[in-house]
Amino acid sequence: MLKKEVIRRRFLKERLLHRGKVKEEKDKKILKNLLKLPELNKARNILFYCAVKGEPDLTPLMKLMLKKNGYVILPKVEGYNLKLYTVRDLSTLKKGKFGIPEPIEGEIVDPESTDLAFIPGLIFDREGYRIGFGKGYYDRLLENLKATSIGVAYSFQVLPKIPKDPWDKPVHLVVTEEEIIRRF
Repeated sequence: MLKKEVIRRRFLKERLLHRGKVKEEKDKKILKNLLKLPELNKARNILFYCAVKGEPDLTPLMKLMLKKNGYVILPKVEGYNLKLYTVRDLSTLKKGKFGIPEPIEGEIVDPESTDLAFIPGLIFDREGYRIGFGKGYYDRLLENLKATSIGVAYSFQVLPKIPKDPWDKPVHLVVTEEEIIRRF
């Protein structure tokens, strides 16, 4: 089995090649699949991520949830952890430590009070395990979430099995432009 670092480099490179109309069409299909989820219709406290480095863009869904709920929840890097904040206006975000747009204001949200969490990753497997950028922020966050966690990726980012470490935490679902993979 390939090592995580080799997998990271390979799939980041491939994801960065996705742009323009191809990426836009795949993002639209991912959004359609997300909108089919009964978990989304029931959720109010929804954790999103801001897409960087070719990640599927959930901005249209964020805007929809802002209209519906009045806020969304976004992470901010603070030390070795992600702190969660309510966001009522996406234009207030500023680039943070890794160049990712983050909240600069808002109420702090206890991870246990989220209903649904969209989780980015470079690779997912069919068991819900993921490989990210290797800093462990989302693994530490997943440890404290009670929410249904949904990995969001393109279909080429889903492998049958990936290497995992004891601290790796799986997501409940993985949603791509082609399918919805449920672990339960």
